[in-house]
Amino acid sequence: MPTEPFEFPTLPVEAVRAGTTLLVTASGRLGSRVARELALGGGHDDGIIYISTNNSGRMLAEECQSSYPDLDFSEFGIIDATGRADTETATGARVESVSNSADLTGISIKNSILTTHLQKNGIDRIRSCFDSLSMLLLYTNFKTITRFVHTMDGRIAATDGLGLFVLDPSMHDPQVKYTLQNICDGVIDVRNEEAGPELRVEGLPNQSRSWQSLDL
Repeated sequence: MPTEPFEFPTLPVEAVRAGTTLLVTASGRLGSRVARELALGGGHDDGIIYISTNNSGRMLAEECQSSYPDLDFSEFGIIDATGRADTETATGARVESVSNSADLTGISIKNSILTTHLQKNGIDRIRSCFDSLSMLLLYTNFKTITRFVHTMDGRIAATDGLGLFVLDPSMHDPQVKYTLQNICDGVIDVRNEEAGPELRVEGLPNQSRSWQSLDL
């Protein structure tokens, strides 16, 4: 039986097939805001694994509890890759930590642990958000990051999940975005205009190619 597509009712993005990976690009923290809404918004019942390189596990859980009060935290796993190991939270989210943002092996292992944890709880559909690749690139060379994204892309495809990778293109050579978008299935570009943020989807079927306004 075909796996149901992933839907995003709070954003101008049409449903995407299971196993899809998306590169979310924007300057500053705007990409993180959109990726978080793709992962957590819309009241879905999917499991979530959020790899955070900016906010500690505790801070992220508390922010999400405030922004998404209906979120079932028993289906929410966080990997704290800030190096602060700030993992104690009363939200009910399961928080794992790695030593620093350069520990890609640790991130991969913790991702497998959280995936197994969610699957044991009967959750097979998982949205994974990597926030952000730009921060990882500050500590790790591009070739290593490319291999890491390839590996994660393969896992997400094999498990019919959804993968979201956040990148700030203004921090990198254009070749970085070009290479990463060729690993992922599609790209969501986000920009700030005078009237507010806008979003455009590229590389995926059944999506509008025009810029569309966002309400974040």
